[in-house]
Amino acid sequence: MKKCPQCGFENQPHNQFCKQCGAKLTADEDQPMTREAAKEKSSKRKRKVIYLVIAIILILILVLFGIAQATGKQSKSPASTSPKTEKKASSVAKKAPATTAASSTAAASASSGRQTAIQTMPDVNTKNLTTQQVNKWVYANIMADWNKNNTDEPPLTPADQDAFIFNQSTDDQGCVEIQVQENHQSAFMKSIHADPESTPTIGWYRINAQGYLQQGTPGSDNWNTIAQNYQEP
Repeated sequence: MKKCPQCGFENQPHNQFCKQCGAKLTADEDQPMTREAAKEKSSKRKRKVIYLVIAIILILILVLFGIAQATGKQSKSPASTSPKTEKKASSVAKKAPATTAASSTAAASASSGRQTAIQTMPDVNTKNLTTQQVNKWVYANIMADWNKNNTDEPPLTPADQDAFIFNQSTDDQGCVEIQVQENHQSAFMKSIHADPESTPTIGWYRINAQGYLQQGTPGSDNWNTIAQNYQEP
């Protein structure tokens, strides 16, 4: 039966209008659903489920994409610093030859085959040397000449610098002059039986205005440059 929504009169199921008040009748909620209606309702539910699944998949894709981007940024961070490290490594490699040149040694060998190393240090400011640096520079050249020319004597070593006396003074041009004498009281000179009563002068040296080491004669222009880079034994 169809109950009129207006007056409440019970009408026959096939009636579309109320026999009592003439109001349009609607399907009763208690009436069983037709096949078409059931199919339509089921289709709507299926569509809702499909839309929900698609929405969940899209959300998961967005989440995974965000995680992938964050992970990519973290993995790029160490790589971004690697070029700086390589640049530093390359800059150190470029400086290495200069350091090697600074620490290279010149060898003065005697006929016996023994060598005495002289360390060349081109980075030292030869125009502003200390007294000790001047003496070491002069001794490096004396040692090389001695070991080359006195092959029948024991070779000089860096530890034998006290075998010579270095007297420094300044000439009229402002150059540092160095008078070098043999110290016959030293252990080395005693080992070669030098006269203990004498201290002969073996040479004159100077540091000129350009910072070069020269050998020559005081009070004259007869000076020969023997070294431009600083040396120590």
